[in-house]
Amino acid sequence: MSISVDDPLGANDNDVARARHANGDVPLFGLVLAGGGARGAYQVGVVKALAEISPVAIPFPVITGVSVGAINAAMLACHGGQIAAASDSLERLWSTLRCEKIYRTDFPKIAGTALQWLASLVFGGLGRANPTSLLDVTPLEELLAKALNFESLDHAIVQDALRAVGITSSSYATGRAVTFFQGRDDVEEWHRARREGVRRQIGVGDLMASAALPFLFPPRRVADQFFGDGSLRLNAPLSPAIHLGANRIFVIGVRGEEPALQTYQGKVVSPTLGAIGGSLLDILFNDNLEADIERLQRINSTISLIAPDAANDTALRPISIFVLRPSQEIEDIAYRHVHRFPWTIRALLKGMRADGPQSPLSSYLLFEAEYCSELIELGYTDTMKRKGEIMKFCGAMDRAQHPHAAGS
Repeated sequence: MSISVDDPLGANDNDVARARHANGDVPLFGLVLAGGGARGAYQVGVVKALAEISPVAIPFPVITGVSVGAINAAMLACHGGQIAAASDSLERLWSTLRCEKIYRTDFPKIAGTALQWLASLVFGGLGRANPTSLLDVTPLEELLAKALNFESLDHAIVQDALRAVGITSSSYATGRAVTFFQGRDDVEEWHRARREGVRRQIGVGDLMASAALPFLFPPRRVADQFFGDGSLRLNAPLSPAIHLGANRIFVIGVRGEEPALQTYQGKVVSPTLGAIGGSLLDILFNDNLEADIERLQRINSTISLIAPDAANDTALRPISIFVLRPSQEIEDIAYRHVHRFPWTIRALLKGMRADGPQSPLSSYLLFEAEYCSELIELGYTDTMKRKGEIMKFCGAMDRAQHPHAAGS
């Protein structure tokens, strides 16, 4: 779809104009990677296909991500935006994952955390020993430290291969969505209602903060504040890419198209704890993105009514957007692989009644190679099926128009 739109969060018109037209009339492509836990493997398949489709080595000078999308975004950025090289690294990483590489699954740790939670609830708190999460994600931090070379990100920006990279987290102290970005000197910070962009050297700590799922993963301290998953407060997921200068945006979601409205015919039963938790994650990662896209479409319709002469007097300009989503229900794929969870996690999910069919919670936590590989294949296939549309969308991505084309 192609959409003309003002800043979804109502930024000042002059700021919008600066952010969107930092490169004049040259198309500036941005990649937006949504959050979604283990569903982030789908994004890897899309990137793999884009590496084959793209006519240039660095198709996205602006890259933004949140939660697991922030991790995938960082991998792309740390390869200097070189999509083919990043695709190979991403696929190697995701196709060899196990849950224990993301969070601790050993019995002593899981049992100890469970007892800690129980004692905290029974005795009314344990002071500083109060638990803040169900899972220990130390393995993920160690994995990212080995996999990412942030010096390459610095070099790519200095060499003007990348314009900016943005990673969004949610501040528990201020209740704001904070996009930490690293970019060219002409990229400005921004401050809006409940959101801001802050220039910073991006590192593993920023990624851990962006992916700190409430209750599941512990909050992460960055500078003088504690942060949680960026999806908590990011009610306009397209906004960071726009502020960083993108005027053509490619979005990779992790939830399929909304089904046609129909009357519920199933048996009325009380939702389990697992169903509630899965629904919360589904809302957290996906609803704001869908709402933001709808908002773009609505504003586009309004802008189309403005007379051409009047349009020249406003800062509003067209922004094209292409959205790619899974063609299959990821919950169904996850159910085929739920037996691959380590037994400790399987027992935990069973106790929450989150191990059955149509359980979103499992689909977000199942960091197992077989499941991730199937999602990678789905992302690749979905992208290739829409190759013609993507090529049309990326039509301006050629050596004459794109300042970051291969060999330029």
